[in-house]
Amino acid sequence: MEDEATALSALGNIESGDYPITALNEKLALLSKSDSPQKIGQSLLGYLDFNKMGTFHCFLSMARDINAALDALHTFDTPLFEASEEIQINKTENQVTLTVKAGILADMEPFMVAFLLALFRHLAGRNFDFNQVELVHEHPGWLLASVSEAHCSHHHPALAVTFDARWLASPSFFYSPKLQLVLVKNLQPAGEGGFKQDLVDAFKQFDTPARIRSEAVGELLGMSESVFRRKLKQEKLSFSALLKSHIHERSINGLLSGEKVDVLAESLGFSDRRSFDRSFKEFTGISPGQLRQVGSRLRFQRGNQALIEVTENLPPLPETISHIVNLSDEQLTVSRLVKLIEPDPVFLAHIIGKASKALYGSVPQSLEQAIGRNLGVNNVRNLAVLFAAQQYLTVQSVHPNIERLIDAMLLSNALFETLFASEYSSDDKALIAQLTLFGPLALLLIFHTEHLDASLFFEQWQNASSFDEFQSALAAEHNLCLYGASSLLLVRWGFTSKVNQTLWRLCQEPDAKVNQRIRCCHELAFNSLCFNQAQIHDEQLADVLSEQQLTEAIELLANW
Repeated sequence: MEDEATALSALGNIESGDYPITALNEKLALLSKSDSPQKIGQSLLGYLDFNKMGTFHCFLSMARDINAALDALHTFDTPLFEASEEIQINKTENQVTLTVKAGILADMEPFMVAFLLALFRHLAGRNFDFNQVELVHEHPGWLLASVSEAHCSHHHPALAVTFDARWLASPSFFYSPKLQLVLVKNLQPAGEGGFKQDLVDAFKQFDTPARIRSEAVGELLGMSESVFRRKLKQEKLSFSALLKSHIHERSINGLLSGEKVDVLAESLGFSDRRSFDRSFKEFTGISPGQLRQVGSRLRFQRGNQALIEVTENLPPLPETISHIVNLSDEQLTVSRLVKLIEPDPVFLAHIIGKASKALYGSVPQSLEQAIGRNLGVNNVRNLAVLFAAQQYLTVQSVHPNIERLIDAMLLSNALFETLFASEYSSDDKALIAQLTLFGPLALLLIFHTEHLDASLFFEQWQNASSFDEFQSALAAEHNLCLYGASSLLLVRWGFTSKVNQTLWRLCQEPDAKVNQRIRCCHELAFNSLCFNQAQIHDEQLADVLSEQQLTEAIELLANW
C-alpha cells in the first residue's frame, strides 16, 4: 500500500513526462512485485489511456493505421519513451521490426513493450500480436505472458518487436483526421530544436502559462529583455505564437482526458472562461466543449471496443425468442405466446419457474396462468430476452452465477413496479420495465470469457462492497457505463426502439428523477442478491424513497 501511495503521489509528474527516468524505474520495480505477474500484464493494457498521455502519443493513437503511426515516428522529433532514444523501423515484404535504442532500465522494458502492444492493438484490433520480442534485460516472470503469445528472448543490444506486415494497413476504428489536425500544431518536426526547445522548456517552469510574460522567460534563461528579444528575432521565432502553442498543448491534453473546461481555464491562468474559449478556438478552430466531447467519445469507443467485438460474435436470438420479441402489441396475446412457448420445453420451464415466485401470487397450474395471471404478456416478452442472454452466455462467463444476475434484473423490475409504477402511464411503464430489466445486461458481456479484461472485471466485482461501487469502478477505471454498453447487446438482437436511446440517458442524466429511481431499484436488487445484502447509503435512499416506500422495498426483498 505504501508503494502504491508514493506512486499515486507522483502520477501527475509521471503522466506529464516531468519525472526522472531512474526514479520512474524504481517506482515500476516496486509496483511490479507480484505473485501473479500475469494479472499486472492484463491490468496494464486496460489502464493505458492514450488521451491522458502526451500530445504525440495521443496523435499516434488517432492514426489511420499502424503504417501511418510509424511514419509519424520519423516525421516528428518527439520521443516515445525518453529523450535520448533512437527508433529504427525495418520493413520487409512479410514482417516489420521496430527497434528502440535508448538508455533502457530493466524494469521499464515490460512497460515499453506493453505500450507498443496496446498502441498497435488500438490501431489494428485486439487480435494483433508481436511475433517476437527482443529484450536487453532478462525477465524471469514476463509480465505480458498472459496477453501476448510472442516469443521473448533476452540479452540483445536493443529492445525490438517484430510483427507481420499484414497488420500495417489494417484500418483503425479510432482514425480521427480532424483531431490530428488540431494536435499536429503542437508537434515539432524532426530537426528542429535549439533555442525553440529552450523556450518550451522554460514555459514548463510556470504553473499558469496564460500569465507568462516575455521578461520573466528571458530572466529564467539568463538574458536581459533586449537580448532576449534580439535572440527571438535572430531565430525568427514568435514568442506569443510559441506560448499559445504551449498553452493549448496543455489545454488539449486536459480536455481529451475529460477535465472540465472551467477548471482547466482557471488552472492555465485565464482570467475567465470566455477568454479561454476565445483563445482556444482561435488556435484550434473548434470550441473547448467540442474537443472535450470528442475525447469522451474516444475514451468510450476504446473502452467499449472489446465489448463490441464480443457482441458481434454472439449468435442471433433463438427462433422462439425472436418470434416473441418481434410480435406487435396487437399480436402479443396470451394465446399467441402459449402457442409459441409450448414447443420449447426449456423456455417453458423457465417461464413457469419465474411465475412461481411468491411475489406473483399462487403457483400457476398451467402456462396460460403463468402468463395471463402471474407475469403478464409484456413481462414474458422481456423475460424472453433475458432467457436468451442467460442460455447463450452462462457457459462463456467468468462469473459463476449468471442466473443470480438475471434474477437481480427481475427483482429490479419488481421493485420499480411496486414502488413507483403507479405514477406513470402505460406506455412509460412498458419502457421503464425494459430499462430496469435490460439496463444491467452488459454484465454478461464484460464477464464473457472472450473479453480481454473479463477476469479483471470479475475481480473488481468481488472486491466491490456494493453495486454502485462496482459501477463507479467501471466508469473511473475503464470509462464504461453499464447502461450504455447494454444497448450493444440489444442492437445485436434487433432492438432499434426507444429503449436504446433511453439507456444512454441513464449514463448522461443520472440525476433525472426516473433515472434515479431505476438506479435505486438496481442498487437495492443487486445489493440484496449479489453483494451480501449491502444497503444503499441512507442519504441516497432519502433522496429517492419515502419511509413507506422503504418499508415496501424491504418487504419485497424479504419475499423474493
